[in-house]
Amino acid sequence: MPKLADQVDMFTVHQTSTLNSNRYNELKKIFALALPTMISQLLRFTNPSISVMVCGHLSREELDASSLANCIINIFGLSIDTGFSSACDTLFSQAYGSRNRELIGTLLQRALCVVCLMYMTLVCIHLNIETVLLLLGQNPLTASLTSEYIAYFLPGLGFDFLFLTFARYLQTQNIIQPIVYSTFTGTVFNMFAQYYFIVHLNYGLRASAICLSLSFGCMFLCELGYILASKVYKETWSGFKLNSALSNWSIFFKLGIPGILMVALEEWCFEMMTLMAGTLGSVTLGAQAIVFQIQSIIYMVPLGLFTAVNIRVGQRLGAFDPVGARYVYFTALTIISIVALFTGLPVVLLRHYIPYMFTSDEEVCSLASQLLPMLLLFQFLEGFAGVSEAILLACGRQSLGAITIFLGYYCTGMPIAAILTYQTSLGILAQRTQYHRMYSPVLGIFSIIYQCAIDY
Repeated sequence: MPKLADQVDMFTVHQTSTLNSNRYNELKKIFALALPTMISQLLRFTNPSISVMVCGHLSREELDASSLANCIINIFGLSIDTGFSSACDTLFSQAYGSRNRELIGTLLQRALCVVCLMYMTLVCIHLNIETVLLLLGQNPLTASLTSEYIAYFLPGLGFDFLFLTFARYLQTQNIIQPIVYSTFTGTVFNMFAQYYFIVHLNYGLRASAICLSLSFGCMFLCELGYILASKVYKETWSGFKLNSALSNWSIFFKLGIPGILMVALEEWCFEMMTLMAGTLGSVTLGAQAIVFQIQSIIYMVPLGLFTAVNIRVGQRLGAFDPVGARYVYFTALTIISIVALFTGLPVVLLRHYIPYMFTSDEEVCSLASQLLPMLLLFQFLEGFAGVSEAILLACGRQSLGAITIFLGYYCTGMPIAAILTYQTSLGILAQRTQYHRMYSPVLGIFSIIYQCAIDY
């Protein structure tokens, strides 16, 4: 008969083996969701960058207008869309984890009603943006061109609202590939359309905005076509029920508004930096626009991981498995550093070449190359914070994340950045440096994740 010590050793080895096996299995499941989502997010956010790159080769004014327009679209459009979809992440994934499939369809109907209402509200804001830009001190020509670009893009914003809502519906059910194919189709369409109408036919800024809008429409129609053709909705859709669709909206606003703040507070901070750069001159604005576009693109890679973590934790919690949710969290932390290194380091190494993809202006490219190395630090800090934010979203604790981000950005970083930008000779370099220092309070989210999220 084995001794007690031997039995303990055997139990320990078995427990360790089981733990490693669970983590390996969880790693595979996260990557199965994360990799396609990374590609999808990267393609989706590459669309505006294509427009900026094409317009940048028309003139400096059109580069400024297209970059500023896309910044505003992010502020009062895509960031709000992405933030509100966090409510869908929380509700859809937990409903799927509880195996209540019909509830997912009911939640989808409510989500579609709410996002349509939000879209109509945002249209009113976008159509009056020129007056706001002039009040903020922007160049009148830039403000006029920016307003025109946004007006022609607005249908695309509506398509993106619908696309992202249906994407969350599919992702929750572990269906990812159609989203990738849809975004790929839309992005390829945009590339060829931008080249043909702007470079070949020289139609200008207005055509660029229309092409971008149509590319988002292409993404949505491809996604919707898959849902209808594959009959994937059969288990979750029992028909449109008006009473159900128009009831219980409060939970979406309860989760969606803090979710919007989590994304928008961060996004608005980025965009305010662009607006600040615009007051320093066209060269500074152009350099900041290039850095922001590169930052937005490489951020999509870890964002795919955040989405996967969000879905997996939500499914675990919906199945009343907090231990499994903890596995997801710690597994994600082990891979985010590698992801950050592989996305940030190439930008640093190619910093003298990347800006020329956006413009041939030597002054703009020179300044942009000085700013790009800071993006490596951004990837690490945002990666760690983003994983923690994803856990909070999955647990329905968007308010806690919004408070933490507000303290980090608006009570610490932005005031210091504004003072150093306008009161010293550092200019845009001071702004970018202080931007990264905003993250130390945000990373404080780690200290409260364990008690407030996983072990709730």
